[in-house]
Amino acid sequence: MMLLQPPTIASAQEKGMILDVAALGRHDPLGADILYVRATDGWMFQLPEELREWARFVIGGNLHNLQPGYPPEFPCRIEFGVREGRMYAEML
Repeated sequence: MMLLQPPTIASAQEKGMILDVAALGRHDPLGADILYVRATDGWMFQLPEELREWARFVIGGNLHNLQPGYPPEFPCRIEFGVREGRMYAEML
C-alpha cells in the first residue's frame, strides 16, 4: 500500500488528483489504525495524517447509509489535492 501524495495546486480552477474510489476503509494491524482508500482499479493508498479526520467522518456517514433505503456513497470519484498549504479531499 502506497502513501497517497496529492499534488499541490495553485487555485480552485485547477484540479488535483482524481480517483475513482471503490471504498474508504480502516486497517488495524496491531493497533496501527491505518486509514486507506481503495480505487476501483484495485490500487490502495494509505491516507496521510491530514486526511484522517475527513476519512473517519466519511466512513461513519457511509455506515449510516448502508441501512435499507439509503443509496451507497461508493463507488464515487474523489479529488485530492493541496491548496493554500492545506490538504483536501472532495467527493465529486
